[in-house]
Amino acid sequence: MNIAKFVIAFIVSLSLFSSTMFAGVISTQDVLHESSSRVTVDGFLAKQEVQAKLAELGVSSDNIQARIASLTDEEIAQINEKIDSMPAGGNAGGAILGVIVFIFIVLLVTDILGFTKVFNFTRSAR
Repeated sequence: MNIAKFVIAFIVSLSLFSSTMFAGVISTQDVLHESSSRVTVDGFLAKQEVQAKLAELGVSSDNIQARIASLTDEEIAQINEKIDSMPAGGNAGGAILGVIVFIFIVLLVTDILGFTKVFNFTRSAR
């Protein structure tokens, strides 16, 4: 009798902590929009200019197709929104400036900590 009460209490406690899942209805328009987004991205990658730039950068088309297939629908939608305004090669000016600022900050911190002596305007903490 005590074992039966224990088993019932255990089953009830498990059901209290389990989460329920609700499935939503997906409209036909959402499905069509998602598939058209993938077609747009695939069409952009099939262009000769894009293929040439990817080959110049050393990226294989098989690798690109695998990465595109692994993207979620939300990521494809974000790419699809920006695909007409994105340049094929990107803008490296911001990245170069970011790297220079990062190196400056690393050298400044190492000067202050006393590991290096690059800048004359810093005093060592040691």
